[in-house]
Amino acid sequence: MKILVWDIPTRLFHWLFAGAFTLAWLTSDSDSWLNVHVFSGYLMLSLLGFRLIWGFIGGRYARFTSFLYNWKEGVAYVLQVVTGNAKRHIGHNPAGSWAIYLLLTLGLLAGLSGMITLGGQEGQGPLAQWVPYWAGEAFKEVHEAVASIMLGVVVLHLAGVALESWRHRENLPRAMVTGLKDGTQGDATPSRRLLSALLLLAAIGAGTVWYFSGAPITGGEHDAGYKISRSIDSRETPLRITETPYWQGKHHDIAAQVWNRPQVGSRANCVACHRDAELNVFAPAKLPRA
Repeated sequence: MKILVWDIPTRLFHWLFAGAFTLAWLTSDSDSWLNVHVFSGYLMLSLLGFRLIWGFIGGRYARFTSFLYNWKEGVAYVLQVVTGNAKRHIGHNPAGSWAIYLLLTLGLLAGLSGMITLGGQEGQGPLAQWVPYWAGEAFKEVHEAVASIMLGVVVLHLAGVALESWRHRENLPRAMVTGLKDGTQGDATPSRRLLSALLLLAAIGAGTVWYFSGAPITGGEHDAGYKISRSIDSRETPLRITETPYWQGKHHDIAAQVWNRPQVGSRANCVACHRDAELNVFAPAKLPRA
């Protein structure tokens, strides 16, 4: 018979977390998508906060105690899979449980290192007042490394899901959508809809608050101005913005002929590429076509 194994909060967390990570990964290489990347990171952290709480008070198979296996049990299960002797688990199996714990841990590390990077390099977010620029630069490397490792664990997790679905002739992705699996009534998990709804709403609300706390610590100073001021040595006083290290590093890939186009004219004509410059925003530029 079909029984409820994965409660609604667990399923919502699973798919929202997967979507947030995918969105964060796809928007990680372009400054144009920084706001989306930051929002997806805050959403991940908020969902992780919910999942940590739900791991103690949630449904039967959502609780950490239901898939608390040591590493020896995880290795033994993998060997049993290789030999074809692994038994079916209603909830997470020993190997899958380690993937879950790794993803939760790496997700927290990615989110926290991202907040430190955002605070140091961009002057935004709840940590902006405490993180120096050099720390933001250093943690950017940590952030990228953790995200890459996390992607690797995701790939292994998906491979494990596909293998288990094939071995037991059971569609595990569909079970994470419907919450239903084959089992006995005694294996079913109870539902806690009201409590779960309140906790999930609180978590997403916290992520929204975090996201909108992203104003620069200098009040009205725009993002580019913050970065430019941080790049200048205290012993130097450049008279032109185009002489600052940040400006030069940000624009060094632009070909000389671009500056000579009639729509641009010179390096001092910020409005030609930054259409929002007069609004003191300076979002990523769009170069005029020849």
